[in-house]
Amino acid sequence: MAGNTEGSRPLSSSVHTAMATISDVSTAPLSGQNYIDALLNTSPQWNYLTPAGNTIRYTFSTTGHPSDPDILSTPLAFSAAQQAATRTAMAYLSQVTGINFVETSNASLAQVHLANANIDGANTAGICMSSSEYGFLQGSQTITSYEASSYIYLDNVEWGTENANPTPGGQGYETLLHELGHMLGLGHPFDGDIRLPTATDNTNYTIMSYTHVGADRSTFSEYDIAALKWLYGEDGLGGALGIGSATGARYLAGTGVADQLTGTAFNDMLEGSGGNDILNGGAGTDTARYSGARAAYAVAQLGIGSWSVTGAEGTDTLSNIELLRFSDTTLTLNNVDTTAPAAPTLVVTKEGTAAASGNRPVFSGVTEAGAQVEVFNGATSLGTAAANASGAWSLTPVALANGAYSVTARATDAAGNASAASAAQSLTVSSARNLGGTTGTDTFTASAGNNHIDGGAGTDTVVYGGARADFTIVKSGAGYTVTDNVGAGGTDVLLADERIRFSDKTVGIDIDGVGGQAYRIYQAAFDRTPDQAGLGYWIKAMDQGTSLRDVAASFVAGAEFAALYGGSNPSNLTFVTKLYNNVLHRAPELDGLNYWLGILDNNQLGKAEVLAYFSEGAENQALVIGSITNGFEYIPFAG
Repeated sequence: MAGNTEGSRPLSSSVHTAMATISDVSTAPLSGQNYIDALLNTSPQWNYLTPAGNTIRYTFSTTGHPSDPDILSTPLAFSAAQQAATRTAMAYLSQVTGINFVETSNASLAQVHLANANIDGANTAGICMSSSEYGFLQGSQTITSYEASSYIYLDNVEWGTENANPTPGGQGYETLLHELGHMLGLGHPFDGDIRLPTATDNTNYTIMSYTHVGADRSTFSEYDIAALKWLYGEDGLGGALGIGSATGARYLAGTGVADQLTGTAFNDMLEGSGGNDILNGGAGTDTARYSGARAAYAVAQLGIGSWSVTGAEGTDTLSNIELLRFSDTTLTLNNVDTTAPAAPTLVVTKEGTAAASGNRPVFSGVTEAGAQVEVFNGATSLGTAAANASGAWSLTPVALANGAYSVTARATDAAGNASAASAAQSLTVSSARNLGGTTGTDTFTASAGNNHIDGGAGTDTVVYGGARADFTIVKSGAGYTVTDNVGAGGTDVLLADERIRFSDKTVGIDIDGVGGQAYRIYQAAFDRTPDQAGLGYWIKAMDQGTSLRDVAASFVAGAEFAALYGGSNPSNLTFVTKLYNNVLHRAPELDGLNYWLGILDNNQLGKAEVLAYFSEGAENQALVIGSITNGFEYIPFAG
């Protein structure tokens, strides 16, 4: 709730200080934007304070409070909690306006006075009463002095509970911030000739609204911020921007939707905020402001004097804009380099396998001289490095966790243009090898923490004490990572290991060795997922020397095979056709059919050998790999 009074007095012509006009201090300084103008009050106009300065003093002293019919009791001092909340709010006001708010115990020096009182009206939680006075030269419209004051009261009767401890996030703090908004010159969006549409007259858009939506506010909403930037330019009283600025320039901020903003004849600041905005600076040297770093935006010239700026907020179309201001740099548009560098090359130092050299692999490559290169694992940054005058760059990241990585690099030049990503490089990061095998068959027991287990030659098994469901197995380069999801096992890197044994299941990871061959011949012969017990039997047989051809011959001689392939001794034509149907899941092509019929008809190979060829052929391997890439479960044969 707010109240305003204004007074004037003529001064003698001996006072000659040039200032604003009577119209400036007695009318609201409209911007032409509804969401700003609906919030503007005629008083107070702090930008015209005399003597000029950038300080507004506030006090908790209750000395000298004027009487008012809306105040039903003697004003009482703010409590310690209320004073602390006010100091927090004043620091925030300084941040969004640029004004220096200073606390004083001397009420006669203060322009803003805060106190508790019983306010008339059961629905009134707070009130701000502002007044102003100006002097002007006799017979002139030019004012020579301007004074203003605001008295803010929080109700301590009907709203005493809410206002007693107005901490951020609570209703009392929002009330305090609402009244401070009045003190800064903001009015209600439903009063006056210019009003907000019903759809936006709520606290989602402005805390000056009486329509409360969602949680209590601890900051101003977007329309409030836009209005305050228009009034004060974010650089305080008498700064380069805002009403009464030293240069005449304005700060015009947009909203979260598409806006069309047009500057003045001076050096304005335009900020589209969200949405696809149209920014026209007009005359002067004007700046378009963006909240992010230069690298987060693409800048393109559309024509002479016309540009587009695209970022997460949307795409803005700019005309008569001379400068772009980002969070990390300001650019002159006429000199903007809009050409992105080529994607950098990326080399990762690895061991003979795909494992990185330790947990701090070296990333290096070549890019545009002087560019900044950032290396990513997916969307996660692993660090940045600067390219030298020759374009060479190198990055050694902090220690990386064990696991599989797919890294790319992007270069950003001095103008903020970002390249496309480099080709991805895959690697596995592991701790130093702490378990190594012999040339024979080894069994390792994984310990707590991260392990690097290299089985070497032979058929090697890694044993974990937990259940299979508690671990994640992922193919990574030339090996596997095994991550303990519930215990202290960490992430282990397994290289040249063939089997993993958990407390309840066994997993084969030698997909390019005996385990993979046994799985594929089973799948090929019977056109089904191998049963785990049968698969375990044939894996053991092959581990002990049984050839793939011998396994195929056993399958060909079996009843299940005969049922799928046209009997115990099908014709060569039937046999080959069924191989295509059951193994590759398609009809035979003529050349392939004739080739295999020739092989069989001329007794160059038997049916078992041909089955083995189909099983290990590239087409079948491609069909099966999705089922076994991260290992396959089987039941070891104990016989």
